This record gives sequence, structure tokens and C-alpha cells, in this order.
Amino acid sequence: MKNRDRLVLVTVIAFGLAMRAPIVTIPLIIDQLARQLKTAVGNLGILTTIPLIMFLLFSIVVAKEMTRFGLRRALNFGLTALVLGALLRLDVAWPMLLLGTVLVGLGITHLNVLTPSVVATYEPNHTAFYTTAYSLAIMVGSSVFSLLTHPLSSTFGWWSVLVVLLMLTMFPWLMWILFKLPVPVRSQAKRADNQSVKSIHEPDLKTTAVPLWQNRYAWCCLLMFGTQSLINYTLVAWLPELMRFNGISGGQISIVLAMYSAAGMPVSLLLPRFLETATHRSQIVMSIVVGLLTLLAAVLMFWQSSMPLVYWYYLSIITGAMTAFYFIMALTTFPLKTISPTRTAQLSGLTQSGGYLIASFGPALYGLAFKSSPLGIMQIWCFAIVIVLCTLASFVVIKMPKI
Repeated sequence: MKNRDRLVLVTVIAFGLAMRAPIVTIPLIIDQLARQLKTAVGNLGILTTIPLIMFLLFSIVVAKEMTRFGLRRALNFGLTALVLGALLRLDVAWPMLLLGTVLVGLGITHLNVLTPSVVATYEPNHTAFYTTAYSLAIMVGSSVFSLLTHPLSSTFGWWSVLVVLLMLTMFPWLMWILFKLPVPVRSQAKRADNQSVKSIHEPDLKTTAVPLWQNRYAWCCLLMFGTQSLINYTLVAWLPELMRFNGISGGQISIVLAMYSAAGMPVSLLLPRFLETATHRSQIVMSIVVGLLTLLAAVLMFWQSSMPLVYWYYLSIITGAMTAFYFIMALTTFPLKTISPTRTAQLSGLTQSGGYLIASFGPALYGLAFKSSPLGIMQIWCFAIVIVLCTLASFVVIKMPKI
């Protein structure tokens, strides 16, 4: 591996570490934040919803930003917003907390949309490996911070968690802005390679491809991404509160949430290569197995109040693996099944913008249902239906040609 390749690897890993931890950690210190702000815990649900709103509003904008200003400038802006947002959240007052969360969401939106383009630009011949690297980093960052939040807040105070999150966001900022990646140069450059190099600094103003909104495969990719995001962000926001309602201790909740994130690690290691080499039939069989195992977890939730702790471990592991499976399938699809880095960003932007529109309804609607009926049958049926929709959409994505 050349020095440039190592630098690309470390950079995409840094991006992955910062993509989810600043979001999933906040619900674990929500009680302390509520006491500091002298407000009810329910009023702080917006801190989980804001990043989803930013993903929804700006995913397509980020793709257009890359087209107009180039990959490097777009990421410069996004990473700076991420660091500034984490810094502002250290001042635990409503205005700074809200503005900081908005900027964190904006920064993560840039990483969500543009990291597949970084892979497509710098390492188009090693898509599976680099997608594995940063998707695994996403899982590691979420899992480690979920696991460390409780001991950190117990030992040094909950504010120390925000400080560590600031340090985490500075890592990718330093890698991208201070240590500029060399432009990829290949001895036998093809037109696609020239486009990859151009997309780093310059806009790609023309494309002959059919608009994505007219492509049924793109819409199925959006549905798959949206339904897994709906499950993911609803669980991240409300699983801790649901477990508290069922009498699970704070320490066990942290472990369960860490297992939720850790369950995606083996998936992120194996799935990109599997998707690159396996037949469509094998991929569909794997998707069916994942869907059925998750559906079993949803059915068992009807008896959650009498379930032992091991059930919550099973729920977190299987849903963590399921959301990781379809999330990484989407991440791998973006560079593998598009014709250029700019097209990669366009598909990523469309999929994530529409997907997060679907996901943004989850935490708020579940919160309303939880207040009226914490063990409600309606929520469980909705959970099961969303699992089925995600699995069915994945069948179309698996057969998706290059667009």
C-alpha cells in the first residue's frame, strides 16, 4: 500500500468515527442535560431530531455543492461546521446547544454524502475495501462512545462527554484540511479517471445520464435506506427510555446500546466484499435471513414486559446487524453502481435526503405513541411493517444496474 493509499485509508476511517458518535451519545446524557437546562427530558427530543432534519434538508444540497465547488471545498466547509458545532455545544445553554446541534448535523450530512465520492475519486478500484474501512469506523465510533459514556460521566461528569466528542470531530478536520490528500494520478488514465481527478477541485457541470428521480432503482435505494434509518434513529432515541420503563439499569442500557453498534462491525467487515463478488441470488437469500431474524425480534416485543435481559441483548444485536446490513448495502451501492464520482454524490444525496425524510418521522411519532402507551401494540406492528418494506426494497437494489 502506497503512502497516498494509507492517507486515504486513515482519512476515511476518521470520517467514519465522526459520523454517528456525536448523535448517538446525546440520548445517553439526556437526563443530565435536562437537569442543567431545568426542563423536561421530553423537550430535549429535538436534539436527536435536528441532525435528521439537517440530513433531510441538505443531502441533495451537498451533492449540488460538490458539483459546483468541487469535493475538497465542499468537505472543507462540512468538516469546519462539524467542529464548530461540537465546540458550541460545550456551552450548555439552549441557544448554543441548538445552534451547535444544527452545525453538527450539517457537518455529518457532508460526510454522509461525500465520503462515498472520496472513495470513488481516490480508490475507484478498491471500493469494497475502503467502504469496509469507513463503515466499520462508523460502528466502532458509535459502539465505543455508547460504552464509554456512562463511566466517563460517572467519573469526570457528563460535560466531559461533550469535550471528548469535540476531540473526535477535530480528527477528520485535521486529516482533511491540514494534511491534503495528493491528487490521484494513474499512468494509464482513462476518461473516468480524469473525471475523478477533476471532481476534487472543479465542478462537473454536465451529465448525459437520466435524472435519478426518473430511475426506479434509485427510488428503491431511497426506500431501503429510509426504512433502515427509521429503525435506527427511532431505536437510538427511544430504546434507552423503553428499557428504563421495563426496569433495566443505566449501566446495562449502555452495554445494550454498545452491543447495538458493535453488531454492525462484522457486517461492515464482510458485507462490502460479499456484495462485490456474490451472485444476486446469494445476496437476496442473505437479505431474507436478516429480515426474518429482525422480524422475530419485533414479534417478541409483544411480551417485552416479561422478557429477561437476554431479550434486550438479542433485540439490540439483531437490529444493529440489520440496520448495518442495509446501511452498508446502500453505501456500497453508491460507488459500485454509479458511472462517476459526481453521479455517486447525486445518488448518495437523493437517497439520503429522501431516506432521512422517512426517518425524521420516527423519533417524534414514537415519542407521542410512547407517552400514551409505552408498551403499545401499534408501535410493534409499525416496526414489523417497516422491516418487511426494507427487505423487499433491498431485492430491487441488489439487481440494480449502473446508473
